[in-house]
Amino acid sequence: MTRYARHAALMATAFLVLPAAPAVAEGPVIERASYVERFEDDYILDLCGIETWTTVTERWSSKKFPDGSEIFHVVRTFVPDDPRFPVEKGAATSFFAADGSRTTVGKPLQLLDPDGGGTLLMGAGRALFDANGDLISASGQREALDADPADYYCPN
Repeated sequence: MTRYARHAALMATAFLVLPAAPAVAEGPVIERASYVERFEDDYILDLCGIETWTTVTERWSSKKFPDGSEIFHVVRTFVPDDPRFPVEKGAATSFFAADGSRTTVGKPLQLLDPDGGGTLLMGAGRALFDANGDLISASGQREALDADPADYYCPN
């Protein structure tokens, strides 16, 4: 038997024994959820000394890829029962690479004036994190990072 014939016979046997590979690559696993929860707001109590209940509405989605990467998106709204407090909204998308690094973009904080006067405070932008979770760089509207939350949440 020639070298070519032996190789052809071996390959034919291998194809008969090995399972067939899928014709289409495996797609991402997608999960979605949402919830509404009402709770005693300890954050406002600690910050302003005023008791209130708050309702949070959250929607999120996750798309996990076979290589270990993931895209995670979340949208939240906090509405206090006490109308003196601002409504807090936030939305962001994180892109997790297979190596563990992450890029997050969005508007994680937007405080809306309870009297309908528009946006009181906003944080928005892009942040890059390494595989250990350490911040590499950040850009965008970052005034919320330096602000005293009591100046924006607590009634005068």
